[in-house]
Amino acid sequence: MSLVNKIKFFNQISLSKYIYYNYFCSNVNRKGNGRIIPYKGAVVDISKNAVINLFDGDLEIGCNKLKKSKAETYLRLRSNAVWNVFKSCCISYGSTIELLNAATINSKYFTVNSNSVIVISKQLTIENDVMIGRNVTVYDSDFHSINNNTSDNYSSPIYIGNHVWIASNCTVLKGVKLHDGCVIAANSILLNDVYEKQLVGNNIEQKVIKENIEWKR
Repeated sequence: MSLVNKIKFFNQISLSKYIYYNYFCSNVNRKGNGRIIPYKGAVVDISKNAVINLFDGDLEIGCNKLKKSKAETYLRLRSNAVWNVFKSCCISYGSTIELLNAATINSKYFTVNSNSVIVISKQLTIENDVMIGRNVTVYDSDFHSINNNTSDNYSSPIYIGNHVWIASNCTVLKGVKLHDGCVIAANSILLNDVYEKQLVGNNIEQKVIKENIEWKR
């Protein structure tokens, strides 16, 4: 990296957070060449017993921000959460990634465009070369109890395979597996698995899914 590029790089990031998370934070384990790159506006909240394991790729938080923008990007790991960062990932400005208690993310190379939200309560696996568009939502849980007198709803892991493209405004819900090479069209709501090299889109008509339910905050 040339001197000019180094100066440009350090002008874009939060230098104090960069030094802290890469050299002094006990919650970040650098097991390879990977680093945390917190751009200005990155808000990072890691619980005392949560861990980020960095292997051979950087975790960029708040990248691609416009000049003079004050947009924030959020990363939060709650109690006992673990994120294994095996390859580089870039989380664009305005996005949120949150791991709830005891949740796990295992990720290889992927990118997340702006204003997307990923909240995981159990497990998310992201394989290599995954592209997530703007305003995408990924939830592996309903997060609130729903009971219809016969069964309860539970969290269920999400799997995203190699070379998967999730276009803008999609929602990926619990238990879904997106197999290698598939493409998810914009504005899709994913309730079921998508198989290798499929292009999938949908229109959801309003319908009653269950009756006599009760929900709790």
